Amino acid sequence: MDFNFMINSFPKLLSVLPITLFISILGALLGLVLAVGVAIGREKRIPVLSPILSLLVSLFRGIPIIVQIYIVYYGLPRLLYYFVQHGKGSGLVLPSMLIGVVAFALNAAANLSESIRSAYHSVDRSQYDAAIAVGLTPYEAVKRIVFPQLVPNFIPNFSNIFLDLIKDTALVYNIGIIEVMGKANILASFGFNYLEAYLDALVIYLVVCFIFAKLLLILEAKIKQRVFA
Repeated sequence: MDFNFMINSFPKLLSVLPITLFISILGALLGLVLAVGVAIGREKRIPVLSPILSLLVSLFRGIPIIVQIYIVYYGLPRLLYYFVQHGKGSGLVLPSMLIGVVAFALNAAANLSESIRSAYHSVDRSQYDAAIAVGLTPYEAVKRIVFPQLVPNFIPNFSNIFLDLIKDTALVYNIGIIEVMGKANILASFGFNYLEAYLDALVIYLVVCFIFAKLLLILEAKIKQRVFA
């Protein structure tokens, strides 16, 4: 075990941690926005749109994230080129960072939409009906009665999905993005110190995931305290 290599490599891995956090956080936020729309579209049971959204959610939840990354990496430029040039040519060159964020946002949207629907159905329907009965509009009933109870039920699932996104960023090295795992592979390749480099990466991922898990747990407790106080 080369401890000197581990000590010298650790700051270099930390230097690319912002890339890991950028992809995972932005992907989660964009995915959350998309997930809200998907969840609403499915709950409204719109004849054509709802089955399509259900199919897309099933596809993205059933396909490994690495496959989704490759599909977006090779498919999105060609799709954009098709819309611009009516199918002539081989495609457009897009930044790998953009590809990674889009892939993670789509993956997060599929999983988060199911979490939103689950949290929504966890709130007793009779409370919504009672709010309507006393004169609240459907929007006010959702805003004042359903939503405050939905959020604390949603946060644990969001936490799990977000932590999975952080760990899955190790896969974007396959499309040329140098994040923590990619940097570990590069540093290890010079002297074949793969075990040492991966142990450094392991420590970083553990600490980062621990911090975010604790922050989201605190957020959940604060919201529950305000809602159910």
